[in-house]
Amino acid sequence: ESFSSSSSSVGSTPNTHDGKSSWINTQLPNDPDDDLSTYAQSKLALMQFSTLLRHWLLRTRNNDGTTFPRVRILDAHPGLVWTPLLRNHIGDNAVGILTKTGLSGWIYKSSSEGADAIVSALDAGIPTMPTEEAAQVYFVNGKPDGHAASESVSMEESVRLWNCVIAPEVEGVVELPKGWGSASW
Repeated sequence: ESFSSSSSSVGSTPNTHDGKSSWINTQLPNDPDDDLSTYAQSKLALMQFSTLLRHWLLRTRNNDGTTFPRVRILDAHPGLVWTPLLRNHIGDNAVGILTKTGLSGWIYKSSSEGADAIVSALDAGIPTMPTEEAAQVYFVNGKPDGHAASESVSMEESVRLWNCVIAPEVEGVVELPKGWGSASW
């Protein structure tokens, strides 16, 4: 069965474990993100939002009763990519050593390789699944069946994200179908 649209959420569940909480902090820190916890929470939020979209878009109908086109939404972790964010986080000394020794190319992917992993997820040809649970495929390094952390795929946590963070931001800005956002939708 073909899809009229595909989307990929770039998330990384190993990065969601900040040792503090699986809940999304809605307040941006005033300090630099030294421990990458804000970055990790943003990736967790992306995966939770894709969980909601998978659940709600498979059931959404237009006001005239016709259904929206089926949308394939995938979560994908490209692997460790040698980006400015990573280089800034590990510091100049480590970057210098990894670059001079050539280890950066062995340990980390280039930006192009990371992008290829995401494109591989989109090109994988995952068939239409009967339920959103079955359709929740997590790609790691361009391959399906990666292990997503439980808080990344929890419908309860995903609805909580919607109600506390996303819905207040889109209210009055975006017109959503009637009933959109309810847990039973």
